[in-house]
Amino acid sequence: MIKISPNPLALFWAVAGFTLAGCQLVRWLMAGQIITNVGLAFSLSLPLFWIYCISSLFLILMIWLYWAHIRWGVLWAVALGLIVGGGTSNLTDRLVLDGGAADYWHLWGISTINLADIAIAIGISLAIWQLVRRYGT
Repeated sequence: MIKISPNPLALFWAVAGFTLAGCQLVRWLMAGQIITNVGLAFSLSLPLFWIYCISSLFLILMIWLYWAHIRWGVLWAVALGLIVGGGTSNLTDRLVLDGGAADYWHLWGISTINLADIAIAIGISLAIWQLVRRYGT
């Protein structure tokens, strides 16, 4: 039996690309329910210039972090691919929606989120799990 193992670099970019495309498709489908969030994480209010700078630097850091640890394999590729894809989707929203990210799912009156936020949260959870597995508690 032939065992096929995915190329981690290709998987990273595929996950990032599909996450970006999926998030943008859902945003387009949910256009009538969008609430524009002009803040950064947790609605932190910053000038738009700084939001673009911080978001771009964060994405560059995630790509570098993946590249520095590419040998960690498939789970690492998926985790950071989700983070980069979700972050790129939120940055794309800000470019398209005059500085705001599109939120459309309401969480029990607590918050409003989008698919990109979920992808980022899952990616961060997978990355933390991978780090704990690798380095311990």
